[in-house]
Amino acid sequence: MESRFWEAQDGRVFVGRLATGSDLVTDIQAFCEAEDIRAAWVSLVGAVTKATFGYYEQHEHRYIEMTSDFHHEISGFIGNISMREGKPFLHAHATFGEHEGGTLGGHLLPGCTVFVGEVTIREMTGVELTRTPDEVTGLALW
Repeated sequence: MESRFWEAQDGRVFVGRLATGSDLVTDIQAFCEAEDIRAAWVSLVGAVTKATFGYYEQHEHRYIEMTSDFHHEISGFIGNISMREGKPFLHAHATFGEHEGGTLGGHLLPGCTVFVGEVTIREMTGVELTRTPDEVTGLALW
């Protein structure tokens, strides 16, 4: 498969604070659905009281799901919104800082409990990013 690129334009920009105790992934997806955001870049700073993330096992085409029930600072977060099964889908990777300076992280999964989250959502217009199954990787990709 060849690399593919699409041209997109800047759309609306939203900034906000996620509620303490909320689910980081489902809250962002619900906001995007309510605002009809179909493509966007997402960034976030904050902390979680529970981190849920995955590591994709490339040979087996499956996620190994991991959970950490400790307070973590979000030391890195990059993500996007695209459409999957007719709804906005957050694809994000996060790095979580531990109290002794170590880090862990991976593909963000539902189940991350927000302590504090300041989020920026930058909508993209003029492009439709829809996730469909990719036979080579086993992932749903644009």
